[in-house]
Amino acid sequence: MRMDRTAAFCRKRSVPALLALVLCSWPASAALAWGSSGHRLVTLTALQALPPELPGFLRDPVTASDAAEWAREPDRWREAGEAHDVLRDSFHFAYADDAGRLGGVLAFSELPGNRTAYEAELRKAGVDPDTVGSLPYAIMDGWQQLTKDLAYWRADRAGLRFDHNPQHQAWLEADRRRRETQITEDIGLLSHYVGDATQPMHLSVHHDGWGAGPNPDGFTTAKVHIAYEGAYVAATVTPAAVRAALPDAHPLTRPVAPETLAWLEAQSTAFRTWYRMEKDGAFKPGDPRGAGYTAQRLGLAAGMLRDIVAAAWTSSATGHVNYPVVNVRDLESGRSDAYAVLHGAD
Repeated sequence: MRMDRTAAFCRKRSVPALLALVLCSWPASAALAWGSSGHRLVTLTALQALPPELPGFLRDPVTASDAAEWAREPDRWREAGEAHDVLRDSFHFAYADDAGRLGGVLAFSELPGNRTAYEAELRKAGVDPDTVGSLPYAIMDGWQQLTKDLAYWRADRAGLRFDHNPQHQAWLEADRRRRETQITEDIGLLSHYVGDATQPMHLSVHHDGWGAGPNPDGFTTAKVHIAYEGAYVAATVTPAAVRAALPDAHPLTRPVAPETLAWLEAQSTAFRTWYRMEKDGAFKPGDPRGAGYTAQRLGLAAGMLRDIVAAAWTSSATGHVNYPVVNVRDLESGRSDAYAVLHGAD
């Protein structure tokens, strides 16, 4: 029934080429997988490319598959309720203007290190932060959470190495497994927001067609956002193409904020390329230009996710656990008792 109505719509109306691909040729059974393909591709590609020195469970196919499903989750959370949605919905985007400024106030490279200070700057300029978005802080938060959970995984492993009490061993092994489950979810959620950042319209005020205002190049004003990031990717981009587009590993050595913001600054001009390509017909069915460009965008996200996971693992070696804090180095050297620290005396 749905396909009959869709076919009739397509025959009677003139629809943009990108929407035609979605509405007129995409099977009805795939409609509920909106946006899933791209997030899965980013996550799987990144985890398959992790450097060998990282823990083996991170490269396990089951971990990769589970993380890829978690990567869909932030979109599936939507419409949970007012308190939930107001807190989280703005994590998916950061709409910069044509000068590259968020809310007309701050360039990505100028953003403060935390969301509260960022929102204060926007409000000072009379801008509602929720309309601009807070994607940079979703990435920073996810990166730091992953680093913390990897530190706890190191602590569990240290306890298993030094503590020979059978009851303690059983608890530490169970805690290690719990932490691996948590880390898998961490990576998936972080992957979602990294992936959002390489969809060109997530970093521009022109986030669903060019919109109102000056449009000297005559770019499309059609609602093209969802059609592009969802069914177009599923119908057009292959895992092999994303793997081929994966950039070389790039160790992230600076703190979270400057690394994240520099990367976002580099992504923030991609929307112009997308709109030029759309105007030239690159996203019509069968055109290799659109497919290649989209695979390249997903490859960039996978590369950044791979590098973040590697950086989080490196940073976790000098991290700490619990509060009051205990240094991971003290646990891994045996100077501190991991079971006593992790299990807790209270």
